[in-house]
Amino acid sequence: MKTILLFFFFIVFSFGTISMQETDSVFFVQCYFDIPDKMELLDLEGRMRENPNIKIVRLDYNTQRAFILTKKIENIDNQTVISWFEEYGNTVFCINKGVYGVDKMKQYPFEGCVAPQKKQ
Repeated sequence: MKTILLFFFFIVFSFGTISMQETDSVFFVQCYFDIPDKMELLDLEGRMRENPNIKIVRLDYNTQRAFILTKKIENIDNQTVISWFEEYGNTVFCINKGVYGVDKMKQYPFEGCVAPQKKQ
């Protein structure tokens, strides 16, 4: 009887551990931004690479597009993405995100994506 209880406990504990691990996913993020200075963009990209939640980041100066691949994290929301752009967070628009390998990435340019009007 003791052996059966230990076996049962082991099975329940194993499934609990597996299901806890499955909550972490790798996410992709695609978006546009508006950073007119190339040196500032390169500096920001370097700081983003130091972020412990980011695995890959590509900021393209010419097209003002970003691609980010996260490490395994529990979840991601728009506010998190915006915060990664630090002082340029207010320039981020048309955020597309999903689970890498599961959700479909959008092709640039995103349909229905409209850049916000610049304040003068």
